[in-house]
Amino acid sequence: MKIAIERERVRTETRRRRETLTSEERTRLSQRIADSTAHWIQREGFDAVMLYLNMRSEVETTGLLEGLLNSGKQVCAPVVDTEQLALVPRRIQHLKTGLVRHPYGMLEPSEACPIFPIEHLQLIVVPGIAFDRNGYRLGYGKGFYDRFLMKCPHAVAIGLAYQIQLVEDTFPQAWDVPVQHIFTETGRIGVGDQSSAAS
Repeated sequence: MKIAIERERVRTETRRRRETLTSEERTRLSQRIADSTAHWIQREGFDAVMLYLNMRSEVETTGLLEGLLNSGKQVCAPVVDTEQLALVPRRIQHLKTGLVRHPYGMLEPSEACPIFPIEHLQLIVVPGIAFDRNGYRLGYGKGFYDRFLMKCPHAVAIGLAYQIQLVEDTFPQAWDVPVQHIFTETGRIGVGDQSSAAS
């Protein structure tokens, strides 16, 4: 019970900090994060990427999505299956015609976008409210991404976050799946690193 309370405290406090950023600040910082992430993706040679589509005050990913499409990557985004409590990756081939608005408020691939086999995913970019330096994250509490990442042990998982979303401890549970890298406006943080490295 105490851990659940601590997790909710960290989630609430970090979300509040994130929401103090103005829309202009979020866009500016998101562009820096996107540039750093795109450069790293190109350098590492990932070709099949699943990318979350931002909602609320999350790090914005539209610019990263557009850049990856323009560079010829196979880019997917998840569709939320609320009945199965699962994420279904669909490949986006056209930015303007491939996205529709979900009832939750975020954009997602339309039904015309083909389902992409999860075993072909090489990189999964995940959102989060809070991240610690061991790669564990706190999301919105539904467990969609943790369940999905457990199905994709072959893929590299990375998180995108503003620096103010980094916390000392997310109080991870046994079912939580860590990311291997976190990208913020100051660069890339490898799991376990004590300092970020511009990449």
